[in-house]
Amino acid sequence: MTSADSDLGKPVVRITAEAVPQQAMADLMDGAQRYPLWGHLAYHDIRQRFRRSILGPFWLTLTMGIMIGAMGLVFSTLFKQDIGQTLPYIAIGIIFWGLLTNCINEGAQAFISAESFIRNVPVPVSVHFYRMMARNVFIWLFNMAIYICIIAVFRISLDWSVILFLPGFTLFLINTAWIALASAILSTRYRDMPQVITNVIQVVFFVTPVFWSPSVMSHRPAFVALNPFYHMLAIVREPLLGAQAPMQSWLFCIGLAIVGLTFTIWLYRRAHARISYWV
Repeated sequence: MTSADSDLGKPVVRITAEAVPQQAMADLMDGAQRYPLWGHLAYHDIRQRFRRSILGPFWLTLTMGIMIGAMGLVFSTLFKQDIGQTLPYIAIGIIFWGLLTNCINEGAQAFISAESFIRNVPVPVSVHFYRMMARNVFIWLFNMAIYICIIAVFRISLDWSVILFLPGFTLFLINTAWIALASAILSTRYRDMPQVITNVIQVVFFVTPVFWSPSVMSHRPAFVALNPFYHMLAIVREPLLGAQAPMQSWLFCIGLAIVGLTFTIWLYRRAHARISYWV
């Protein structure tokens, strides 16, 4: 601040290195509190995507339902398994895998695609991340109609363990969110990252028990036991099938959330002030 500025009585804003981390955390908190804004934007994204469509977002549900039905029929026939057990397992795995990977892939573009907003609209940068997460959760809600139909058709009995789905889904969203936010930051800085992330997810899909079960193996190899996506799927899939997820999956996801959130918050604190320049 110069003396001339002081004499003229102009408001002066000091930006110091010590204030940048606090501004980043304030951005995350302020963005979360603006849920009417990013919720409406997420709804608008879906509405625009399916404008003049008869089924709307249910086109995604129909497409996923056809794929699940085909995979369930093929796998139950090839491996001579009961389709009443195979189809629900595959359905829940693909529904939640779709939520997870869509958040990560779209998260990689969350800030890049919002370039004009970030440069011209005075809202927290994190609003665009929350918008992306809300949009994919809305689509996930539509896709859960597949699970409800399967429950009704095969008359799957659920017990008290289904209540564990609520904390499981919370942990699932927390881990998905920090992975997506880290992807958004790194992809904004390094524009090759979206392609890298897409290719990595394609490979991880085949080593993750999404449509196949690790129970068919005599022992669980490292790519299953140490696969975070396997444990994330387990804590939401098992309760919806009337079973209980292994305790190691719960502990793994809790530890993953703690480490991942700590890393991502540190990353966001360092990158927040530069995001508007990177886009």
